[in-house]
Amino acid sequence: MRLSNELCHRARSLVADRLGLDFPEARRADLEQGLLRGLRASSLAAPEAYLAWLGALPDGSPEWGRLAGHLTVGETYFFRDRATFEALEQHVLPTLIAIRRAEGVLRLRLWSAGCATGEEPYSLAILLHRLLLDHPDWVLTILATDINPEVLETARRGRYRPWSFRETPAWIRDRYFHSRGPDTFELDAGIRRTVTFAPLNLAEDGYPAVVTNTSAMDLVLCRNVLMYFTQGAQRATVARLRRALVPGGWLVVSPAEGSADLLGPLVPATFPGAIFYRKEPAGDQGLGVGDWELGIGDPGTGVRDWGLGAGEWGSVASFPEPQLPAPNPYVSTPLPQPPPCVPQPPTPSPQALLEQARALADQGSLEQARRLCEAALARNRLDPEAHLLLAAICQELGEIPAALDALRRAIYLAPDCAPAHFLLGSLLLRQEEHKRGRRCMETVVSLLRAGPGDEPVPGYDGLTAGRLLEMARAYLDLNREGLGAGG
Repeated sequence: MRLSNELCHRARSLVADRLGLDFPEARRADLEQGLLRGLRASSLAAPEAYLAWLGALPDGSPEWGRLAGHLTVGETYFFRDRATFEALEQHVLPTLIAIRRAEGVLRLRLWSAGCATGEEPYSLAILLHRLLLDHPDWVLTILATDINPEVLETARRGRYRPWSFRETPAWIRDRYFHSRGPDTFELDAGIRRTVTFAPLNLAEDGYPAVVTNTSAMDLVLCRNVLMYFTQGAQRATVARLRRALVPGGWLVVSPAEGSADLLGPLVPATFPGAIFYRKEPAGDQGLGVGDWELGIGDPGTGVRDWGLGAGEWGSVASFPEPQLPAPNPYVSTPLPQPPPCVPQPPTPSPQALLEQARALADQGSLEQARRLCEAALARNRLDPEAHLLLAAICQELGEIPAALDALRRAIYLAPDCAPAHFLLGSLLLRQEEHKRGRRCMETVVSLLRAGPGDEPVPGYDGLTAGRLLEMARAYLDLNREGLGAGG
């Protein structure tokens, strides 16, 4: 298909606006070929009608995901780029594991952003299985996202042909895969269950957010994705991925995508044959050591300590009443002055506690965040926002029953809370409760489709009702054949 200059300009602008993809004149043929494949898959006959149809579709339509698949190269395989996985195996992951062991927090959160057919996140799962001899004791999150629902369906099935193993040692295939015919190998079910698949357009805002499980990541792999984006989409995506990392977390891009100008202020770290980018640990936020010792704040995070674990604010120790000496009638003795009144810190409001809990959750301090949520709920048990945030934190901690319980309380208190229905649906789909999970996503669509799409979701910076609606529709499309969105 050869587009006129006018149609090509319209197509280029539309694709850049909706998908963030860049097609300069030098790549005009690639744009035309991708649109032709999309046109053939539709019921339309002319490119003009196809472009008009695309323009009328909402951003979250599955058709946009399919078109992105036609316009980009989804080629991938297990342990792609040996230098990258050697750096992960020998340096980055052992360091993260050692830090968590020293903290006594056996938890890691990894994200494969742009996972295609799933070989990359499954490679991470296999790698962690090898590195963690006590892996059943760990809470491991491996999130895998892609805009294309069709590749997510393929990824979730976990069945691959020999071409996916072209750089994989034979013993790994023998150990972790089962033959399902002469040319098909199925990944071990235990490994599959460690990966959660979810639809996400990286060029859109609305992440990171705890409600979509895209925050507090220790490691993000976003390889061979940014190269397709416009400069503006590249910078916006990197900024969001940087916010998704905990202090000390790592971002991995392909060698062709890495540049100090794009990835700063992340700090590059060089390994043999690979360069990763690290988010520096949080520095001093203006609080001295003395302040932290007094329980005023944590100089490492800049987050105020609301006195949890040491009693409620305003508690005062009891002192015996001072005994005055007997008066001497011959000596004028001044009366003793009362001790100066030490002002007590103001009692924080439940909303202030929730704001601090959300900040801590974004930094990966999940246990502290949970304690603040529970403190807010102790003051107001009828706040659905606190129950919802607690559910999202419990999800990140891997405590799914507690998360489900908190979500049910949130929905009981606020039946029209679309984020609560969304999070409940995604968790149920991960638990392979497909029918109930779909009903939750259908509820989200019903609640949001008639409202303003640009209305912000309270408590989730950057996430709008329109974005949440698009993600719910994408989950429904992904699960239209009974496939769950979770591993």
